[in-house]
Amino acid sequence: TEAPQDGMSAFGKMVPADFVNRDVIIPSFNAEGRKSSELHAETLTRIDDDRLQGGKIHIEIYAAEPAQNIRVDLISAVHHMTDQILRSGERSVVRRADFETSGDSMVFDARTSIGSMKGRVRTLIFDTGALSGKSGK
Repeated sequence: TEAPQDGMSAFGKMVPADFVNRDVIIPSFNAEGRKSSELHAETLTRIDDDRLQGGKIHIEIYAAEPAQNIRVDLISAVHHMTDQILRSGERSVVRRADFETSGDSMVFDARTSIGSMKGRVRTLIFDTGALSGKSGK
């Protein structure tokens, strides 16, 4: 069976093949109508019936608490619309108020919300008090 359509896949199906879209912003909303994420891409191109290719992408994923928001920065990536898998073969960075993880390549499955990084992976953990509220002086 075909995977359910997310915001990126629904948008991608409307884009003519080989047409380069510039300065794209794609919001996604949860069931309550609150914005759950927003994708910004300098370029976004539908390369065939199932794939979108983007350049200079950043994705904001909004949480109930702003300190838990996540930002993903990608130099380039390909989104497979049917499988809802985002792949980047270049240095990628994932940030939140309490950590930053970067790696030479990244794969993210939007259906399961599970991702992985490979290559020179580096994780920095900052003061966790930003989330717990128990930060000392």
